[in-house]
Amino acid sequence: MISILIVLSLFNAGCFEPNSSDNSSENVLGLVALSTMNPISGNYSAYNGTPDFPGDSYSADGSQITGELAMSNTLVAQTFIDATYGNSYLYGIIKEINVAKQVVYVQFRADSSYSQGDFAWYRWTNNGGYLYLCPDLSGVSSQTTLASAKADDLDTYSDPTNINAGCGLNSGFSPTFWTRLQKN
Repeated sequence: MISILIVLSLFNAGCFEPNSSDNSSENVLGLVALSTMNPISGNYSAYNGTPDFPGDSYSADGSQITGELAMSNTLVAQTFIDATYGNSYLYGIIKEINVAKQVVYVQFRADSSYSQGDFAWYRWTNNGGYLYLCPDLSGVSSQTTLASAKADDLDTYSDPTNINAGCGLNSGFSPTFWTRLQKN
């Protein structure tokens, strides 16, 4: 659906119309701008799994805010709320957005709580009217290039049909829930 809207926008903007005046550089700039748009940008409260997720001994139930996430066209800023150990923060500079695969590739900044300088991905899906995000749990510390993060088979590490236990598959961690994002 998003792809269709982008293509229609390009036609409406005149990007594909032949024109006798020389506006090719404007058309190219328009295409570049549209190709870098982030369809999930916004400010969100984060929750564990579906609204009825029961939680467990280590995870809050689906009704409690567990963090905040702000995403733009250039940055993913994530705060994890932890009353026991203290909050932690991830700041990922967006290197690439692949709308077809529903994934954002990032490199974590030096001021992140962990994974500084490493590359990772965030995969998104929509389910039941909610936006969900699964972070890369596949060995981020060994992903020192964008190519290494992009080499991951997303379906090996995440299952968008299993919101409450389909994130972090085959990663060395126990499979966990996707993070539900609700706009602030």
